[in-house]
Amino acid sequence: MDRTLDATGLKCPKPLFQVSSAIKEMEPGQVLEVKADDPAFKLDIEAWCRRTGNELLQLSRHDQTFTALVRSAG
Repeated sequence: MDRTLDATGLKCPKPLFQVSSAIKEMEPGQVLEVKADDPAFKLDIEAWCRRTGNELLQLSRHDQTFTALVRSAG
């Protein structure tokens, strides 16, 4: 991981605002690891990646927490 982001405790749309801000500061090809516990995060991050061209490498869930790996498109 090139950068990690803990968005646990935040509700929609705040996790995506933080993801967007973090990705803008990253170089193309770098990977952001995001942890979030908002139930809407799974659908939100999938849609956001499709819309922005960033690549969702992995999305997993452990208990109530999602972990997403997103590669920056630049």
